[in-house]
Amino acid sequence: MNTKIGVVEVKWEELTFFEKSLLLGTLLGDGTIARTKSKSIPKKGLQYREHFSVKQMEYRKWKLKVAPRIFSGIRIRKTETSAELYSEKDELFTWLWEQCYVDRKKHIPIHLLEDCTHPVFLLALYLDDGSLSLTKSSRSKLNQIILTPHIYLYLQAFYPEELEQLSTFIARTFHHQFVLSKRSDGHFYTLRIQKTEEAIRFLNDFEPYAYAIPSMRKKLDWEYRLDLEKTKHPGLSVIVSKAKNDYTDKEIQFIIQAKQNGMTDAKIAETLNRTYWSVVYKWQDIKKNILKEDSLLYTF
Repeated sequence: MNTKIGVVEVKWEELTFFEKSLLLGTLLGDGTIARTKSKSIPKKGLQYREHFSVKQMEYRKWKLKVAPRIFSGIRIRKTETSAELYSEKDELFTWLWEQCYVDRKKHIPIHLLEDCTHPVFLLALYLDDGSLSLTKSSRSKLNQIILTPHIYLYLQAFYPEELEQLSTFIARTFHHQFVLSKRSDGHFYTLRIQKTEEAIRFLNDFEPYAYAIPSMRKKLDWEYRLDLEKTKHPGLSVIVSKAKNDYTDKEIQFIIQAKQNGMTDAKIAETLNRTYWSVVYKWQDIKKNILKEDSLLYTF
């Protein structure tokens, strides 16, 4: 199969925020910019390529569909087990090569991150190079299986200093807190969301994309994944681990009143002896689940 769509030559600054976000997110993930061994660059420019298993065809077709100015087509290899998403040769990818590669090794172009503020940037990183990992423990006397979800971005090909800067950008832009986690390969670190409530909030934010890419539902839809786990353990009660130091009703009411009075998250955290990010996430949870009927009255 060779799906071909015409591609408009375009410069980085002419791309939309969505296009920039998807392109850089997937380039930091599974994508590469192909170069020949020759030092000279083809007159038509360089080319984007992304190899993948045909089992993930739906996801790549989605990329092709939503970004036809970037991606040109998909070709299946002779083995029919793998395929390639590709672009036409273009000066855009020559320019991106210069931004993302040093001595032919891919790096995170920190200076381009501020152009990638659409959530599809984080979605592409996650679907390309991330996973939803479940830690399971049992309480045999209570017939319970306890699940603790973790979100990983397997970006160990990058240096930890780069991952720190990427983590800061993600927290500031998308309000999801990743921390460095040790690995035994690459540059020995990847990114991870380790708190249960934060992992579930991450999945809830991106769950709508499960409808556009049904094959990724297991990775995006927490309720669906939870139901799958329950079917694996018939006769047992499958529950999700609770976060330690849950907020009391008194603390929740204080946060609501403090936000109405204009108090900053940092000041609330100091008053409650909580971390800044804990307060940020709890306020989002309060707005969604406690104040949902009055959402128009509490917009901050």
